[in-house]
Amino acid sequence: MKRLVFVSLLFSAVIGACMPALTPSQVYPSPISEADLQLTAAVLSQQTLQSLPTNTISPSETPIVNTPSATFAATATETSNPALETLTATLLALNITSEDTPAITEAIGTLSEEVDIQQGSITPSVTATIGNPQPITHGTLPPNLPSGRIILFNKSHAEAYVSFRCVTKEGYVTYLEYPVKKNFSISAPAGECIYTAWVGGRQFSGGFSLSVDKSRTITFYKDKVQVTNEK
Repeated sequence: MKRLVFVSLLFSAVIGACMPALTPSQVYPSPISEADLQLTAAVLSQQTLQSLPTNTISPSETPIVNTPSATFAATATETSNPALETLTATLLALNITSEDTPAITEAIGTLSEEVDIQQGSITPSVTATIGNPQPITHGTLPPNLPSGRIILFNKSHAEAYVSFRCVTKEGYVTYLEYPVKKNFSISAPAGECIYTAWVGGRQFSGGFSLSVDKSRTITFYKDKVQVTNEK
């Protein structure tokens, strides 16, 4: 029995020598306060946000709009011509007395000379009127101006209109314009005359000289205008 107890003790001693020493009990740190935890979390969050890359928006190009400013064109100022104003006043003062009586349309020579000096030569511009052409009046002849006769015949059976530009030896320039319905005669200043005629929409032109107290006959056809010799 003693022997068994001895063996047991020996066996226990051997086992105790082989076993590692017992580790001391683990020491736990003291708990951290809630305020410190919140402060630490705030610091860590701030550092995390600063370390993250930020998306930088590139500046967009703003288109430049050029608004054109209004440009005002210079308006030419018309210079009034006293000679033309006098001529216009004369036209307004004249009246046509009868449809059957052709109106003699004549311009004062001195007035025409003044217009020639200020504006150069004036070429009459007449447009043939379809239907019932009306005479155009330019003024009256100076008194006692040497003149001749022009006899007009319309054998075209169409609308006819004629315009004369006569220049006397003294330099007077006269314009005469008439619708030619049938036949009639007119008085025209003696000198060089240029005519422009419209017959049924066709235009004819020519010239002739007229002597004092002499006459010429002008006949209008559909395809021509015939001027006879002086008589």
